[in-house]
Amino acid sequence: MSEKITTIDINSGLTKPKKEIVYQEVTELELPIKIIIEKIRTRIENGEYGLIIGDDASGRIPTLILGNFIKKVSEQKGLDKPNIIFIPGAFISGSFEILELDAYVEKWGMVDKDKRILVVTDSIRTGESLRVLVSTLKDLGYPVDVATIGIEDKDKEHVVTAREQNLSGIEVLSGDYNRYDKNKTGVFPHTPKIYGRKELAGVEKVRGELKSRALSRRLSEDVMSQIQPKINQAKEDAGVVTDHIVKWYESQKQKQE
Repeated sequence: MSEKITTIDINSGLTKPKKEIVYQEVTELELPIKIIIEKIRTRIENGEYGLIIGDDASGRIPTLILGNFIKKVSEQKGLDKPNIIFIPGAFISGSFEILELDAYVEKWGMVDKDKRILVVTDSIRTGESLRVLVSTLKDLGYPVDVATIGIEDKDKEHVVTAREQNLSGIEVLSGDYNRYDKNKTGVFPHTPKIYGRKELAGVEKVRGELKSRALSRRLSEDVMSQIQPKINQAKEDAGVVTDHIVKWYESQKQKQE
């Protein structure tokens, strides 16, 4: 069960940050990430997360925002700060030995199996792309949560069944994202716009594929030199959103005291 926190006003503090954010695709992640934080605030404040693993595609930016928020709260409370890492392709495709994954997460600080691992992604449909990773982590004895900005096809029975099978025993925490723009653009209304902006993350993953791939593997150096400033700006925007959420969190704490 996720923690129910009814005293937080997730809509407060949505004023524009002092530092301008360039990409609206990053700005719109603020509210769903606040919703996720509301659901796991007690776990964050208790230092329950020992590692944060991001989906190595358009999940990179949401991972940086949520992960760095958790690190800042941990620092404020004098807790160990969890590392943020991204999913190597082998651990998605299943082309690894189970002990390799165990050694990999231990390398990044998961030496205490009483700690939880938080896997962050931009959206989930059937959960197939996370199945091998989360099931193996679970088999290794790690408690795992999955945080997603949105969940696609929540009402389609065959999709729900597949998702429940692929993520069996894993708590999925959604930011309840829904695209409300007046033009109703995009095919996937519960997937944030960052999904379609692979040049902001520097990696890409085609819908339905398991593994992501670096843009630099298929684009020329000249093209990448034009894209790199966008990648850098998106990361900078993510930092501004993180700072904004930290201020919101602190203001909510003050109201509760």
